[in-house]
Amino acid sequence: MAEMCGNCRNFFEPRSGGVCRAHPPTARDDGTARWPSVARSDWCGEYRVTPPPENPGIRRLATA
Repeated sequence: MAEMCGNCRNFFEPRSGGVCRAHPPTARDDGTARWPSVARSDWCGEYRVTPPPENPGIRRLATA
C-alpha cells in the first residue's frame, strides 16, 4: 500500500475535502482553528498505517 494521505491513519475526509489530523489544528487570524487541507494523493513524513477494520467474528473465535 502506498504511503499517501488517503491511506494514512491521520487522514479524515469530511464532505468539504481531506484534512490531516497528525497534529493539533492551527489557529487562524479570525479566531478559528483548522487542520491542514490535503489531497488523498499527498504524502509527508508523518504517515501511519491505517489499522484493518475490526471483525467481531474473529474476536468470538479467539475467546471461544
